[in-house]
Amino acid sequence: MPEGDSFLPRIQSVFYAVFDVRQGPKIVYQVPEDLIAVSPIAQRTLFNFNDISMYVIPPPALCGRLVTCSTKRHRIIGFPVELKGKYTRNYYRYNLCFVFDREADLSRYEPIVRKVSRVLKACEEESAFLSSPQTSPAVHAILEQLYEDLNSYSETSIAIDQFNSIELKIFPFYPNPSPVKDWMVPLALINLSKRIEDNWDLTMLKVCKYIDGVNHVSRIAYLAGCDISLTRQAISHLLYYQVIMMIDIFQFSNMYTLRKSIQWLAEEAHVEEECGPYVTKQGKRIPDWPKLLHLYSRLKPGKTVHEWMKYYDVESLGIDARRFTSFGVVKGFLRRVHRYPLYLIPDPPDSTTIPPGLEAMLDGEHPTDELSVRFEAGWPVLEQWLHSIGGSEGPGNYGRVVMIYK
Repeated sequence: MPEGDSFLPRIQSVFYAVFDVRQGPKIVYQVPEDLIAVSPIAQRTLFNFNDISMYVIPPPALCGRLVTCSTKRHRIIGFPVELKGKYTRNYYRYNLCFVFDREADLSRYEPIVRKVSRVLKACEEESAFLSSPQTSPAVHAILEQLYEDLNSYSETSIAIDQFNSIELKIFPFYPNPSPVKDWMVPLALINLSKRIEDNWDLTMLKVCKYIDGVNHVSRIAYLAGCDISLTRQAISHLLYYQVIMMIDIFQFSNMYTLRKSIQWLAEEAHVEEECGPYVTKQGKRIPDWPKLLHLYSRLKPGKTVHEWMKYYDVESLGIDARRFTSFGVVKGFLRRVHRYPLYLIPDPPDSTTIPPGLEAMLDGEHPTDELSVRFEAGWPVLEQWLHSIGGSEGPGNYGRVVMIYK
C-alpha cells in the first residue's frame, strides 16, 4: 500500500521499553531516533516518555493485556509483558509500543500489536532473545523494519532466528453497511461477471446476474427466483466489500440537487474525462464539459427530470438521463431529493380505488420509492391515489396529503 494512504493511520514511532532495576521504566530503542523525549530538556519531540512510563511498563495486573494511553497529540498502544524466572528481581518486564496521532483509529493495529508481543515472548522464553546482551541489539533492526514496512506496504516478514519470524499483514477493515431496502437499486462498481466463481453461494450467483443499476432489490429477487430476505443478505454482503453501491430507482418524476462537493469536483480532470462518454448515447456527439456542468446545475428541488429534459431539450443532445443522474450520484456531487407523503387529516378514502395499507404508510416516514415498490405502482398511478386520498387534483396539490421533500 502506498505510503500515506488514508486507509490506515501512519505509525509515527515504534519503541521498545523495559523495566530497569536501577532506573525503572526506560526506552532502550526507538525508531526514528530521539523522537520521544527521555529528559525534560529535550526539544522537537512527540512527547516526554516520563509522562506515560507508568502505562508503558505498568503494574503486573495490566501485563498481558492491550494497553492504550494518550498524550495531548498522540496515542500509544502496546502489550506489556512480565516474565518470571532467573532474572534480577525474578521478573523481566518489557513492552514494544506503536505511536499514532491522537485521532487515529487503532482497531486494525490491535491484532498486529498482540502478534508482535506473542512472537517476542516466545523468543524470550526459548532463548532469552530480549534479555541477553548478545541478541537484544537485534530488537533495533526489528523496530526499523516494522516502522518502514508497515507504513509503506502494510505488511512485513522479519526473520528473528531459524525457528521464529514475525509475519504481519494488515487487512482492510470494512464498516457494516446500511440496511438494504427493497426499493434500493444496487449498482456494480466492478465487473462482477469476471469475479464470479463456481464455489460462490447459490443465491449470490443468481443475484449477481441481475445487478445492472436499473433493477431494484425486490425485482432482483423476483427475477432471480430467490427469497427476498436471502437477496437482501447477498446484496448486503457485496456492499460490505464495497464492490457495489446503492442508488435510487430512476423515474422521470425524480428530483435531484447538487451537493457542495461540485465546487471542487468540477475541476477534477478524471470527472471531466469520464462524464461525457458515459452519459452520451452511442453514436451521438459528446457535449463539452461546460455544457454538461450547466445541465447538472439546472437540476433543482421542485423540478422533475422530465421537466428538466423538456425545458433544456436534453433529448436532442443525445444524453441518457438515467446515466446522467447516476454518474453524478456515484461521483458524489448529485443527490436525490425524496418525497415523503404525510396525511394530515385522516379520512376514509374510496376503498375501491385505494389499495389497502397505503393510507397507514402516509406518515412522512416512507418515501415514494418505497410506496411504488410496495404497491407495485409507478409514480403516475401513485400520484392518482394521493390525489384521491387528499381530495384534490392538479400537479403538486394533494389537498390533505402534504409532500415533504428532503
